[in-house]
Amino acid sequence: MMILIGSLHFYFISSLLSRANGFLTLRTPTAHVFPFYNYSYLNLSSLAEAQAPKTARALNFSHNVIEKITKKDLEGFDALEVLDLSYNRIKDIEPGAFERLLSLVSVNLSFNDKTLLVPGFPPHLKLLPTSEASGSLQLSKYFDKSPEAAPEPSASAEELPHPGGPSALQNVNLQLRQSTENLLRRAEKNIMVSPTATLKSDFCRAPINGTLDLSNSKLSEEELMLKLDPDLCQAQLDSILELDISHSDLEMDLLSLFVLFLPMKNLQSIDASYNKLTINILDVEGFCNFSFSKLLFLNISNNPINSLDTLCLPSTIKVIDLSFTNISQIPHNFAKKMFNLENMYVQGNHFIYTVRPEVTNAVPKFPPGTVHINAISFVRNQAGTPIESLPKKVKHLKMSNCSIVELPEWFAGTMEELLFLDLSSNRISVLPDLPTSLQHLDLSNSDIKIVPPSFKSVSNLTVFNIQNNKITDMHPEYFPLTLTKCDISKNKLNMLSLTDALEKLEYLNVSGNLITRLEPGSRLSALANLDSSHNLISELPDDLGKSLPMLKYFNLSGNKISFLQRGSLPASLIELDISDNAITTIVEDTFGQLTSLSVLTVQGKHFFCNCDLYWFVNVYIHHPHLQINGKGNLRCSFPPDRRGSLVESSNLTLLHCSLGIQMAITACVAILVVLVLTGLCWRFDGLWYVRMGWYWCMAKRKQYEKRPENKPFDAFVSYSEQDANWTKENLLEKLETDGFRICYHERDFKPGHPVLGNIFYCIENSHKVLFVLSPSFVNSCWCQYELYFAEHRVLNENQDSLIMIVLEDLPPNSVPQKFSKLRKLLKRKTYLKWSPEEHKQKMFWHQLAAVLKTTNKPLVRAEKGSAEDMYEME
Repeated sequence: MMILIGSLHFYFISSLLSRANGFLTLRTPTAHVFPFYNYSYLNLSSLAEAQAPKTARALNFSHNVIEKITKKDLEGFDALEVLDLSYNRIKDIEPGAFERLLSLVSVNLSFNDKTLLVPGFPPHLKLLPTSEASGSLQLSKYFDKSPEAAPEPSASAEELPHPGGPSALQNVNLQLRQSTENLLRRAEKNIMVSPTATLKSDFCRAPINGTLDLSNSKLSEEELMLKLDPDLCQAQLDSILELDISHSDLEMDLLSLFVLFLPMKNLQSIDASYNKLTINILDVEGFCNFSFSKLLFLNISNNPINSLDTLCLPSTIKVIDLSFTNISQIPHNFAKKMFNLENMYVQGNHFIYTVRPEVTNAVPKFPPGTVHINAISFVRNQAGTPIESLPKKVKHLKMSNCSIVELPEWFAGTMEELLFLDLSSNRISVLPDLPTSLQHLDLSNSDIKIVPPSFKSVSNLTVFNIQNNKITDMHPEYFPLTLTKCDISKNKLNMLSLTDALEKLEYLNVSGNLITRLEPGSRLSALANLDSSHNLISELPDDLGKSLPMLKYFNLSGNKISFLQRGSLPASLIELDISDNAITTIVEDTFGQLTSLSVLTVQGKHFFCNCDLYWFVNVYIHHPHLQINGKGNLRCSFPPDRRGSLVESSNLTLLHCSLGIQMAITACVAILVVLVLTGLCWRFDGLWYVRMGWYWCMAKRKQYEKRPENKPFDAFVSYSEQDANWTKENLLEKLETDGFRICYHERDFKPGHPVLGNIFYCIENSHKVLFVLSPSFVNSCWCQYELYFAEHRVLNENQDSLIMIVLEDLPPNSVPQKFSKLRKLLKRKTYLKWSPEEHKQKMFWHQLAAVLKTTNKPLVRAEKGSAEDMYEME
């Protein structure tokens, strides 16, 4: 007969009753006591392909491509009790296919072809009609009301629970429970150990602070049943608030597991992650009603759940973790079952988008050799989305790494209480429509290229993570005004414009982009953390510090910055990272203003180890309240002889680098030199030599003048003032009486002319120069000048015109150093000596007159005077 789609269910009547409170619950035995073989998701086209063992008592052929069931397929399965053929393409069942399966108690043919015909029910199976919403076809074993009709240990029809609710379950008596247990335990070869044969202390474990920890204990189903036996451990079970059976390699189905938890009246949290839990094969939605009232948290992550279609869990759960459970969709009835759910974690699964095309009678025919490809939409087809439903109360939803392409169209309008949404590591290419209640959004590691203007409608969003996408342009005006934290790193931005549209933004990460320059469009007084590392920034605006007055954490690492100028860094900074740039120096003018800085990260090998780095090496690096990370790895690139060496080892001393100190030292040295020279001049008549040099220069300038051919004077007399009386009364009077024309300064110097000019004039206009030598002569500067110029004349004219008259003896040590010329003259030249004896005076005047009358001879010949007529100084 024709079966209506979605109107019938196959119920598995053979069930295991829990030992607590007489509840009737469905139990699928595990492989330890019940031979079960799973051939689902193998793309089988017939039952024979699986070559299942004939001794199997339960077979799962769901989610394959089987189209027909024949008698031969089921031949020899005499012990088969449960057969799941749901989610196939079965169109035809050969008559009598199930008649020989006398042990069969349950067949599931739901979700097959709409035209499926069951030509005749087996005599021991009964069709149970249910609501059309169930969407499945269910058959169960029929038990006659009379005891004679049921020789096997089973339940009577009066004792069969109706799929209504807990009231029906609570009326089942102990006889039915024992009969059903015996039904499933027949043909079991292993023997269960009776709990009464074991001491209570060996199995019952008391919880510690309300937590019973059975994790990492390699539990079997039987061992767990003994540890949670209500007949032996009820007192301990009542005090359990949290149960941890994670990492125990436990093999059970969820429904059987939760049957064991029924005696725990105060249970609030269950962690059953990292086990081998499976979903119950049969759909028991009709009587899936638990008495839990306090259970809030369930973690069944990292289990081979595979499907949520027949999920049976307490509806009080508010937090569920379904991560890494191999589920491929969230079915349409999930929201109805878990209507109190607030936090949901399903990351690490693989959601499959499918398309269910409409069935049409007319099948198009294509000519041979034609390749026909149907266009399939994985997004807009409502029937094809893997997210068919979600509880409306969910506030925290994590669906990262689930192969999601797009959210369903109903998502934004249905999830009105959603606050946290994690869609990272999916295949989303377009920013989806989102509920306005959302506060935290993570879309990282996707394929989004633009942020549309509609994104601003998410008016309560405060945290936005869209890193590692393909964003090329950032429009701050499209972002919600409430945004306080934004991560847009590892995209393809080439410019960052900071406008007042982000006035509440406190954290911004734009690292790993292609940004070349930061453009502060306005003052962002709330921004405290900015990460712009690993971009192409070469310089910072000099007004960036004013635009970001509250910035505390700034990451500029991995850019191309060579210099940080004054005003480019906010004074409010607490942490700064400038590592892996092209920075050559760190100067006080920029970093000295960062009084709040406590952590500086700096690495690089481009530093100029010259005096510009003196402040950093000798002052800043030793700051007691500053932590500098990477200071031991800084390398010099200049000067060439320091290339590759550590910055810390640079010998940048204050003397070498301080211009003020250098100038002060130079000035001190100069003053010292001047003082020393002054002392030396004072000691060795240096001032006199200076003046003499000046006069000599002046004398050199006179050389261009033409010397007089007819000189008016026979001799010029040079003497000191102390010898003036002798010179005037004796020398001048005698010589002028004898007719000689004598020139001396008191009479012949021209008034108003410089003394130097008069001296030079008299020497140049006299044939001879007489020097009256005495101790007072060598102490007279003017006498020395006259001697100097006379010697200069001798050298220029190459004529010996000097006449030395020694008035008083001159001891060798009495002649000063400045009279070095006189010393030389006295040593190499003959001279006349005045004597107080009269007979010698006559000789003196005679010789002097003879010398004055002679012409000037060449200098070489003049030095060969007669020693007989001269007195040489010893």
